[in-house]
Amino acid sequence: MYQPSRYRIDVPLDSGEVVVYSTLTTSLVVLDGDEYEEIFVRKNFGDEDTCEALCDMGMLEADDGPQAAELAKLRHKVLNGDDGISGIMIAPTMDCNARCYYCFENGARRGMMSAETADAVSRFIVGNCPGKKLFISWFGGEPLLVPETIDRITDALRAAGIDVESTITTNGILLTDEIVGKFADWRTYRVQVSVDGIGEQYNRAKRYQGVDGDPFSIIVDNIGRVLESGISVHLRINYRSTDRKSIEEGFAFFNERFGSYDNLSLYGAPLDLPAEKGYSEFDAEEGQLYLDVLRMSLDNGYEDDELNFREGVDESEEKNVVLGNLLLSPFPAPCMMVNRWRFAIDDRGLLYKCQKHLGQERFSCGNVVDGVDRNDCYRYFSTDKIHDERCVECPIFPICHGGCNANRLMYGDKFACPPSKTIMPQLVMAYYRYLLDNHNREEGNDEGSE
Repeated sequence: MYQPSRYRIDVPLDSGEVVVYSTLTTSLVVLDGDEYEEIFVRKNFGDEDTCEALCDMGMLEADDGPQAAELAKLRHKVLNGDDGISGIMIAPTMDCNARCYYCFENGARRGMMSAETADAVSRFIVGNCPGKKLFISWFGGEPLLVPETIDRITDALRAAGIDVESTITTNGILLTDEIVGKFADWRTYRVQVSVDGIGEQYNRAKRYQGVDGDPFSIIVDNIGRVLESGISVHLRINYRSTDRKSIEEGFAFFNERFGSYDNLSLYGAPLDLPAEKGYSEFDAEEGQLYLDVLRMSLDNGYEDDELNFREGVDESEEKNVVLGNLLLSPFPAPCMMVNRWRFAIDDRGLLYKCQKHLGQERFSCGNVVDGVDRNDCYRYFSTDKIHDERCVECPIFPICHGGCNANRLMYGDKFACPPSKTIMPQLVMAYYRYLLDNHNREEGNDEGSE
């Protein structure tokens, strides 16, 4: 016998039909309204062929409830997926030449990594990287304040036979010709630059220290320099959930200036400002702005490959890209920090399970000299258990697996939910229209070929 799956989004159409999307399998089906009512409301499963097909698509499940158990297996696999370090985030400094009012580092200690600590970081990684392949995300603070530390760690790892690739998250003010020239040695293939509005609004938000000239003009020139080098640039426009005008102006400016570059990904990101107004499941207005910002990016052809969770999604690669961009792809865990061997390292060599906690020792779980401390904070992240059992009943659970553990620790349960939760029906409809448009185009091509 069957029961309706919890993990689906149902969207009524004006025609009386209902679009049903499985957040577990990514399957989508359109049912006649009466058929939908019979199966999902009255729970009449007499049509065995239809029910078997819906079960295969994940929209129905057997009475023993295997779907939640399968999701638990996925989290367990991520938890134990590595036998050592294969990816790590390093903040070679927690200092920064900007003073952004919203920064997660407010209240955190500032400092720069010493040569001794950099060497200890290298030894820790070498001793725990049996696969000899490593992805580094350089973070901060502002990591480009200390290129010599990046040099030192990269050189030590490569001397130990470790194949290194990296990305850098930066405010971009130091992306000079000299720095861009170092990317080849650092094996850097992507740079993420965060901006806050345009012109004087940007300058007021960043409040740079020790920067001569107009910071906004400098940053625009620097972004162009990196794009010209061929390196991929993820240009992230930060915005308040209360400020529609700012994100619209920012997107229009940067799209006009750099939209012709194939190596650019341009997207908006809401700031974590729960004291002011933060994204939560209770605010439809915020969700609508989030959807509109997402459309700005997608409608202009920007694919954010960080959102394309292609592993394990049983669809074509082309469709996976769309699902990832629309935030509809299932993922096997809340984030990859569930893995026992994923860490972020601050300037003192302290280990953390999330970059949002860098520099705040109360969240640390060991250090690069003494090793990993599997304390309460470590276990809070590295677990296949769910912290809020209500999440298991949520339709989008296969996508977020309980949401952001760092936000839950810092702000409370409701801020663990992804902002896309409030707009899931609209996202499903966007996917449905995409499939319908593709189908109509294919039908037109078939007719033209006859």
